[in-house]
Amino acid sequence: MADIFLHPLHVRERLAWDFNWLTRHQVGDGLWQQNWTHEGRMQEPAEGLNVAVSRWEIVPAIAMPSDRVVVAIEEEGSCIWLIREGYCTHALRDAMNVMLERIAGDGLWLQYWYECRWRRSAQALGPALPSPSLALPA
Repeated sequence: MADIFLHPLHVRERLAWDFNWLTRHQVGDGLWQQNWTHEGRMQEPAEGLNVAVSRWEIVPAIAMPSDRVVVAIEEEGSCIWLIREGYCTHALRDAMNVMLERIAGDGLWLQYWYECRWRRSAQALGPALPSPSLALPA
């Protein structure tokens, strides 16, 4: 489980609630998984490994669904968070992007897609067995 605490002077409560709800889904359902090996690694500066891309983008309200303040656009290798204009400060967006560059870009959190999980599971089974050359009795 992961909770992200956002300063109330930089974010409206609705965004904090919705963002934490979405990240709990991503982490709780295993779509993103922790991948660091020692304490303190999270506090080190970004290494620029470009493992994945994740960032916040502030967008005009007209570009958002009417009932949403945050939408995650996710595809293999990236998760872009569209934030409705007026729900967070530019300073918070910038700070989040620094953190996301570190955790996603350097592979501290890895993205696991259902299709990738299935492919890995199928590969672990090995090649498909050939059909038997003798007919089986009915």
